[in-house]
Amino acid sequence: MDPPEARSLHQTLQTLVAEASALPPASVQRQQILQEIYRRVMTAKKLWVEHEPYYGDALQDMWEYCFQHLDEYDPAIAGVTTWLNFCLKKQLRRHRDRWIRARDRKANPRLTDDGELLDPVDTLPARPGIEPTIDILETTLNWVKADSEGKLRATCFRKRPEINAQALFLLRFPDETPWQTIAGRFGLNSAEAQDLPKFYNRNCLPLLRNFGFSQGYIANPALKSRT
Repeated sequence: MDPPEARSLHQTLQTLVAEASALPPASVQRQQILQEIYRRVMTAKKLWVEHEPYYGDALQDMWEYCFQHLDEYDPAIAGVTTWLNFCLKKQLRRHRDRWIRARDRKANPRLTDDGELLDPVDTLPARPGIEPTIDILETTLNWVKADSEGKLRATCFRKRPEINAQALFLLRFPDETPWQTIAGRFGLNSAEAQDLPKFYNRNCLPLLRNFGFSQGYIANPALKSRT
């Protein structure tokens, strides 16, 4: 059985995460709570430690990821520090793989046809421009806001006309408002809050996919099966 101080930390962190999740991502209050979570976890020294050269970078990436994806934390599955350590170990594996590849490149340098050392950066594929992505997002947002056929507004959650596909799309992208925040905004109870993401995936996303098919943004599986 955990000692009282451990249970107290566990409960405090869960409360802080719930409070932060309910606040807008850019709000001062949310940032203050995140700082408090960071302070309490680091002071308690509950995080996994490895004496590797990339540990500091992995730790920083873990904090950034978790603070940006608080909605992924499920208190019914694990405590906050357990979740943080799970994410930290994932980042460590990613950094370890990157470190091994860099070490191997140094041990086995590649040469050009003229016998000169090839910069690994020169072998990377060119990064695609961001403009097409911005254009797709802008076109999609305009489609959501216009809803010219009224299909989005007509797709409602539990006979709540204000909770419709259009409203949910505008909340979910590009800001990816956490589901817990959306549930609080619409005053949903716990059962409704659990069903809302299911409704979104089952009833709303197919509308978005059909729009993507019509614009040529994504391939239509039905068309592929005919070829």
